[in-house]
Amino acid sequence: MLKAPALARNTIPELLMQAGAAYGDRPAHSALDIPRSVTFRELADDVKLLARGLVALGLRPGDRVVILGKNSPEWGRAYLAVSMAGGVNVPVDSLLSENEIRQLFAGAGARFAFADPRFIDILQDCPRGFPLPDFMFSLVPAAAREQAREGVMSVDDIRAAGEGAAGPGLPHVESSDLAAIIFTSGTTGSPKGVMLTHSNLVSDVLACERAIAGYLAIGEERFLSVLPMNHTFECTAGFLLPIYTGAHVTYARSLRSKYLMEDIRSSGTTIMLGVPLLFQKMVEGIFRAVEKAPPVRRHAFRAMMKLVRLGEKAGKKDLGKVLFRSLRGKAGLGSIKFFISGGAALPLFVSRDFNRLGMLILQGYGLTEASPVLTINPPDAPRNETIGKPLPGVQVKVLQPDSQGIGELCFRGPMVMKGYLNDQEATGQVIDDGWLATGDLGFVDEDGYVHVCGRSKNLIVTAAGKNVYPEEIEAELNRRPFILESMIYGRPRSGTAGEDVCAVIVPDYEVIGEYYPGRTLAESEVEELISQEVKTVNNTIASYKRIKEFHLINEELPKTSTRKIKRHLIKAP
Repeated sequence: MLKAPALARNTIPELLMQAGAAYGDRPAHSALDIPRSVTFRELADDVKLLARGLVALGLRPGDRVVILGKNSPEWGRAYLAVSMAGGVNVPVDSLLSENEIRQLFAGAGARFAFADPRFIDILQDCPRGFPLPDFMFSLVPAAAREQAREGVMSVDDIRAAGEGAAGPGLPHVESSDLAAIIFTSGTTGSPKGVMLTHSNLVSDVLACERAIAGYLAIGEERFLSVLPMNHTFECTAGFLLPIYTGAHVTYARSLRSKYLMEDIRSSGTTIMLGVPLLFQKMVEGIFRAVEKAPPVRRHAFRAMMKLVRLGEKAGKKDLGKVLFRSLRGKAGLGSIKFFISGGAALPLFVSRDFNRLGMLILQGYGLTEASPVLTINPPDAPRNETIGKPLPGVQVKVLQPDSQGIGELCFRGPMVMKGYLNDQEATGQVIDDGWLATGDLGFVDEDGYVHVCGRSKNLIVTAAGKNVYPEEIEAELNRRPFILESMIYGRPRSGTAGEDVCAVIVPDYEVIGEYYPGRTLAESEVEELISQEVKTVNNTIASYKRIKEFHLINEELPKTSTRKIKRHLIKAP
């Protein structure tokens, strides 16, 4: 049985080279859009050649290199080559606006950039005097045979420079060296550059492996990459962790349900990372497909689900694995060992429904400032109403707990960032004696599981002095069939202290249309449907949490690339 290689120094180059030696001809990365694949040995050799080419072209230790493009083997190779050449990766969110992309390029001070062609066009259209990188490289794979652009080099040009390089080899990379600068997605409107060292990132990889070691088959797992690689969750747990553990990563073609299920089936995916909304859509899609099935199959499903619920009450929690084996196979999910959810709070009904269908989903938690994973639910004893237990080597404490033990969650461990780029004041506001203040309110129960109640800045305080956590109510609203998504906010009460609980709601017109085929409901009818949904939720929660007023909007709420709501951009009535 294979074991993950031991690392003498916690650096990304060492992690890669050890993996190349340990896993050799096993497949490392594959893509389905333009079929291509590379083994671990080929990956290590090619990255080393690319790193030599970057050094030959003038990359110096500490130089910043922007990477901007969709998930692909080429994105990953660029990231690894920059690390091996002693550079600092600056991954940029491909969902940002053109103006935001230009601002980040200007602020990053990068001399080199890897980008997809459409982003190269954006940069080349910048006004005269804009600080463009000295070198721009296209991330398009050779198989696409992209037409050359003026002033843009291909990855093959870097390889050629590496093959012709003479003189000293690659620089020595220390674990304390800066590996990446991640610009936060800006849910508060003020993105900061999070500085992560090689030791930060690799220590998080090692801790993640230890946390799920008993459920991870070294050299055998198959990951499907669906989350954007610029996000630290995917980069650490969906890219670097598979390299360390010899897992085969396949890059998905699309997040569209049809393609996603096909890609899971064709790649034999065993592990997939995702955000709660993705998993919610997946499980809702399964239940909708069942409702459209012939009556015999529909009744059989309901009967089996009833047995599963009865089994839960009797302490038998694994009936779904047996009863729904055929359904999972037909849905393309037969190979899945478990899912990992992060980036936002996982609604409890989503994990419950997955478990009843015989699939394991584990909720974790982290911040970009912590490389990012800090906790995960143990596979042998998950409690998805919590964010799990701290990773090995991670400490947690609750700052200034109230009478219920709820306070700000703080964590300490080797994965906590070096600091914010050029902002010592902001760094000092969140890091004290190595402890990272998360801004999340929560508590730790007697079994060591960590609970998150909500963001401290989102907290609503009622006139009676009760604390209301918006995320808790949003989760209940978003469960209702006619509601696509929602945002809870506090409206100051006129002439008195405290706030009323209010909501902005986006109706799910697709589901409404399925319930009322052939009809276009009037605005007043849609509002009445949503009003009934709000009443249903109000009847299930404490009186002080009840929604006093709601407003409908027809466009999806603005979000980050990991589907967190950008609350500061929403103008509440």
